[in-house]
This record gives sequence, structure tokens and C-alpha cells, in this order.
Amino acid sequence: MKRSHLFLSIVGIAALLLFPIGIDNPYYIHLLETIMIYAIVLFGLDIVVGYTGQVSLGHAGLFGLGAYTAGVLVFKLAMPFWVTVPAAILLTAGFGALLALPALRVSGPYLAMVTLAFGTIIQILINEMSFLTEGPMGIKLEKPSLFGHKLDEREFYWVVVVLMVLALIVVHR
Repeated sequence: MKRSHLFLSIVGIAALLLFPIGIDNPYYIHLLETIMIYAIVLFGLDIVVGYTGQVSLGHAGLFGLGAYTAGVLVFKLAMPFWVTVPAAILLTAGFGALLALPALRVSGPYLAMVTLAFGTIIQILINEMSFLTEGPMGIKLEKPSLFGHKLDEREFYWVVVVLMVLALIVVHR
């Protein structure tokens, strides 16, 4: 990495870490959390679209599947949040592998159609399975606890910053 890129990366990470200290508005902190979570999703999409040139429209479906898996395990089964995250990752990876079976056989607009169909099916299932997902209104969860301490908005923000930086490092390696 060039020195200028390293310097800009350090400044960017420092700005992210200092943001909730300088901005004392929970709305803006939550908004930036949401942006960083979507950025993590975007890193995966960047690998498919940016490096391979293929168009994938199913990433939102995989994102929703992982989020709802974790949400259902916490909300319906009262499992600890930090246990549900690996379970959601494994289930989403399994569905991603299942999606890869037909997707690897096609490219271009056909890949876009296969992945769009997958994303649409997931969206319909999430909306229609209200007994599990609470339907279009979704599942409302509290912030997770870390070692018995319930995270507030700022602490959860820093967890998301760390996860986003780790995801960025993995993608660039």
C-alpha cells in the first residue's frame, strides 16, 4: 500500500472512531452504523461485480437471509446474539453455495436473472412468513450485549466500525 493511501486510511478510520464523540446525536450515529453495515454488504458485491465483471442482483437476498436468520434465532428462540451470528453466516453461506450451483453455469444477463429471482424469492418468503419474520414490519431487536454489558448506541457503533474495517482488510487482501 502506498504511503498516501495508508495515511488516508488511517485518517478515515480515525474519523470513523471519533465521529460519535464529536456528534452527540443518536440519530446520526445510527445512520452511520447503517451506512457501514451496507458498506460491508457492498464489499461482497464489489468482489463479484468489480473483479469478475458479472452482475449479481441476489446480494440483498443473502443479506436479508442472514439478518433474518440472526433475528429469528434471537427473537423466537432467545439465543444469545453472538451465537446467532456464526449460525446466520453458516446458513447464508450454505444458501450462497446453493445459489452458486445454477449461477456458475450462466453469465451476463442470465446470471443477473438467476440472482434476481433468488433475491425476489427471499423477499417474498420474508414478507409472507409472518409467523417467523413478523412479515413486512420486520423483527425489532435490542442492541446486543457484549460480555454481559448491554451495548448502547455509541458502543455498538464502535463494534460496527471494527467489523467494517476487518471486512475491508479481508477484501483488500
